[in-house]
Amino acid sequence: MGKIIMGTAVLAGLLAYGPAAAASPSLLAQAESIDIAADPGGAATAWQKLIATTPVGTRGRTRALLGLGEALVTASRSDEALPVLEEVERARDAKPDQRARAMTLLGSALADANRLEDAKAKLADAIRAWRTISPQGGAQEAIALNILSTVHFAAGDLAEAERIGVRSIELYRKSGAPEDAELVGFIGNMSTITLQARKLEASEAYAREAMTLAGRILPEDHPTAIVALTNWVAVLAAQNRREESVDILKRIAALRENRFGPNYPPLAITYNNLARNLLFLGRPAEGEPYARRAVAIGEKTRDPADQVLAAFRDNLADQLVDLGREAESVEIRRSAIAGLGNGNQQRAMRLRSSLGKTLLKMGDDAGAREQFDLVDQWQARTLPDTHPDRIEIRSYVVLLSAKLGRPDARERLTTLSADVERELFANADPDRRASSVPDLLARLLDASWLMGDRETGFRIAQLMALDEAGRAIYAVSTRAAARVPEAAALIRRRQDLLAERDRATQAALRAFGKGDADYREATAAVAKVDAALAEAETTLRALSPADAALTRFRSLDEKAVAARLDRGEALLMPVPLGKDVVTFVVRRDRADWARSQGATVLADISTLRASLNVDLSARGALADPSARHTAFDRGLAYRIYRTIVPDRLEKRLVGSQSWIVAPGGPLASLPFAALVTRPPQGKDGEVAALRRTPWLIRRAALTQIPAVSGLGAEALSAKPGERFVGIGAPLLDGKAAPGEIRSFYRGGAINREALAALAPLPQAERELNRMREALRLQPALLIGAAATETAVKREDLRNIRVLAFATHGLVAGAVDRSSEPGLVLTPPTRPDGTDDGLLTASEIAALDIDADWVVLSACNTAAGSSSSAPALSGLARAFLYAGGRSLLVSHWAVRDDVAARLTVETAQLASRGQSRAQALRRAMLDLIADRSQADGADPSVWAPFILVSSR
Repeated sequence: MGKIIMGTAVLAGLLAYGPAAAASPSLLAQAESIDIAADPGGAATAWQKLIATTPVGTRGRTRALLGLGEALVTASRSDEALPVLEEVERARDAKPDQRARAMTLLGSALADANRLEDAKAKLADAIRAWRTISPQGGAQEAIALNILSTVHFAAGDLAEAERIGVRSIELYRKSGAPEDAELVGFIGNMSTITLQARKLEASEAYAREAMTLAGRILPEDHPTAIVALTNWVAVLAAQNRREESVDILKRIAALRENRFGPNYPPLAITYNNLARNLLFLGRPAEGEPYARRAVAIGEKTRDPADQVLAAFRDNLADQLVDLGREAESVEIRRSAIAGLGNGNQQRAMRLRSSLGKTLLKMGDDAGAREQFDLVDQWQARTLPDTHPDRIEIRSYVVLLSAKLGRPDARERLTTLSADVERELFANADPDRRASSVPDLLARLLDASWLMGDRETGFRIAQLMALDEAGRAIYAVSTRAAARVPEAAALIRRRQDLLAERDRATQAALRAFGKGDADYREATAAVAKVDAALAEAETTLRALSPADAALTRFRSLDEKAVAARLDRGEALLMPVPLGKDVVTFVVRRDRADWARSQGATVLADISTLRASLNVDLSARGALADPSARHTAFDRGLAYRIYRTIVPDRLEKRLVGSQSWIVAPGGPLASLPFAALVTRPPQGKDGEVAALRRTPWLIRRAALTQIPAVSGLGAEALSAKPGERFVGIGAPLLDGKAAPGEIRSFYRGGAINREALAALAPLPQAERELNRMREALRLQPALLIGAAATETAVKREDLRNIRVLAFATHGLVAGAVDRSSEPGLVLTPPTRPDGTDDGLLTASEIAALDIDADWVVLSACNTAAGSSSSAPALSGLARAFLYAGGRSLLVSHWAVRDDVAARLTVETAQLASRGQSRAQALRRAMLDLIADRSQADGADPSVWAPFILVSSR
């Protein structure tokens, strides 16, 4: 939940009418010297002291009352403020601007007291009064407009709130008002309003502007600056970026409580937001005390019918649901709905929506349907069908319609799925979708299955499977499809600036969370990138409007996919659905789907990977006969295969020699080649049994694609290049593998000595030379002393058939929590900002690559930054984004001798006309059959590489 800021302008200029006759000049000076926005409690006390010395009828009392009224409103003590401001409004000696200001503050106080219609009327009076005083419009009218915007927001009229809010900012700036706390509040309010309207990119832009402006002009503990940060955290939460916000919220809570005490109303908002973020991070037991604290403060400081208090109770109920206390949560929500009465239907409907979800979880479909129908009917009158809140409720109605067999269920599903793709997946780069979208898609896929609507389910599954690597494919296809040549460069610049803005913003947030002194400089950096991004987007729209719209994501239907497949090919797309797995198979002449009970499949994948000994330190580890390894669990590999490919789909796959696999979510980390297609015979550890095992790679060549929408895309069918560029065999003089070194960083920079301490790769140079000989292309080799970051960044990486790296690969976070994944190159004698010996993912993404095939003969080059990250989110994603159309990457640590053999044989076979997938398959099968290769039949040795294609 964001925070709406009522008018908080300082009264110093407004109230300077000369000294009060009966007032103490020292008390007046003391009261006027206090920044009400920064210290409303202290200001209220000072004005109260002044009023005590200024009897009724004394000149200057009206001025003092107005100061007190503003301080009380700013401190959220609206019940005390109302009689004070009403006295100002009635005062005979009140000047026009004093009376207008009192009306403005009364509107704010009435809104805070949940008297929304009274607030609208009073603010309309105030706006008319300010227009009489300044017909051309002024800052005070802008303040009244902004408060009116927040009242419409509280009433649920988001469109009017946004319209008035934009007008208030324009008028404030037009009036020549300075950049101050008031303007920060205006912009922050717009972030909250647009966030509620689920306009996430607009909300983020407003929140970032408010944050950077506050960082430039206000102390970090200024209440308005804190609210700006709170709004930014709300945006992060809506984008499912919650981990980075927890420290920020805890620090905000400490600042607020230390300054204003334990019952400060905005503190409750911070506690509520903190609890909610912890809930979404799967830590409800940690979040519940914060949620209860928010409710307790709200009950002390807010009206029983207040919608914010109802929101606090709703959040507490959510914590209880996750803790398995559903019945208690239902009672809290029913009580909150009753407490609201008819005062705020928007909040009441949100409570009913939450209640319906809980009842559905408890198996009470009839009770859930009652709640969702009420919400659906209300939203149909107040929101467009494409509003994200409306889409979410429609998804529940669709699911219940499918469960109950309603005749309109199929039509509802088809219409809704089209709306979801168009409205929520408009921009595939970067990811700015709401955190609720995965659950929404799961409901739609579930409804598709219940209705037997495979065609709709297939399109929904594509949305579920779209991850960072899929978005990287879209980034490349967008640039490749540009109609105007200059537009491609602008699209790339826009994409790079989006990534740079994310990095700069995260750096600013980390600085704030840690209390670093460079927070102000960090926010300035964000503002600079924002300005550059706005300029790039404006230029692109002016140059080519059609190219500016190219990033819109579009799924493919089954017929379109079938038309892009060869006769011997099959598309296999498994996606997790709750505790099940839904798998789609598409061939040129047929399509089918199946749903398997897979309650343990995700845990099974982790267990299977563990039995592959994926914790080997890194590339460079050779065969060690004395080492004791866990035997690969072939029975588990067969069970996982049967979950993904049940008997029904097995029949559909007969005759297919090449499988294109498009796995969704955690299934992308599965080594498909090492799955077992029939019950295994013999003991798991026996070499003879391993050689006889019916591995999936025996049945079909495998290619993994990050997005089905890239299948056969004309934009990516660039003419193959004529060059081979090989990079690797860095000069290293140590004996360590990456996992044996504690950290590659020192003082935030790469530690050259740590990199140099890595073991050399004796096979790497030979591997690159053999690939050069096999491919017979125009060669360029950067080997040994020449394999530096500087050389790579200077090398022309366009018109390349094969770009190969043979070196150590470092996984993000494996050796340093904050590190990026990277490829080790020859460490320079004197590291600097452009060459420190580690080519990181962000540096790779910044390269301009035009390569038909990128071979990463290193360890963990397909790995994400953590066990929960998308499987292709690290180096692989960076190379896809930079322009690599196909990748050969590894799921885990690769032995030096095996890496050299597999990559060279794959390249040789591909150069003789075999498809890359078939070439990799043949190289793996040859290794399994080779009795001279130590442990060659063990899947931990032959199965790490996967072929990833943007095809």
